[in-house]
Amino acid sequence: MAVRSILAIGALALSLACTQAGAVELKILATGSMAEPLKELGEDFTRETGNTLVFSLGTTGVVMNKIKAGETADVIVISVEAADSLQKDGKLIPSTRADVANSLLGAGVRAGASVPDISTVDAFKKAVLAARSISYPDPKLGATSGIYIESLFDKLGIASEAKAKATVKPVGAEVASVVANGEIELALTFLSELAPNKGVTIAGPFPDSIQNPTLYTAGVAAGTPNEAAARAFVTFITSAESAPKLRAMGVAPARKSP
Repeated sequence: MAVRSILAIGALALSLACTQAGAVELKILATGSMAEPLKELGEDFTRETGNTLVFSLGTTGVVMNKIKAGETADVIVISVEAADSLQKDGKLIPSTRADVANSLLGAGVRAGASVPDISTVDAFKKAVLAARSISYPDPKLGATSGIYIESLFDKLGIASEAKAKATVKPVGAEVASVVANGEIELALTFLSELAPNKGVTIAGPFPDSIQNPTLYTAGVAAGTPNEAAARAFVTFITSAESAPKLRAMGVAPARKSP
């Protein structure tokens, strides 16, 4: 095992041991596409450290507005571009930042329904046009996925048809819900927001040529009174041990520098 890996594991073990002795409640301000992966990892983190977690969630735009309005947190998990902005504004401690995972876009239908082929760009277009109704996260709320999806409709020349039968929702989890209950036929959002809903069958990820991987990064919020525990959480969710659970929740763990 490389020396750097050994040191990283040792640092993680030490930080977890320290936080167990003085457990605190950490507030995690995060985007919806990372909600379920973080909650899953959070349960492991709580068992190992005693620290409990409370989540404040929303689209990237909503999270940014919460911070601008003065909402505080211990850890922020958001797109890397938004994290750059927060760091510039002194809202994140630069040395604590670490990339967590790439979130991929996909489509889903109600469990038991016929699953459309979206394996090619042409098949994707046909699936969107054939669906009686579609849903995706609301671009007006700053949803990274919704903004891209509408731009993709424009690029593919199907904007008018697609938007005419679209119902937007505040976050991807709600998109999954309305498809699971049969209200909407086709869901378009991050795979991590579709995977946790057992009433949804995933048709697959968007084809590579129209995929839009979104990298999410975590950092300790400036001014937190729980910096040691917050650092431990960031270390925990970006560790090699957490990677399998991230993959199982529909996101691709960020690659670490050798």
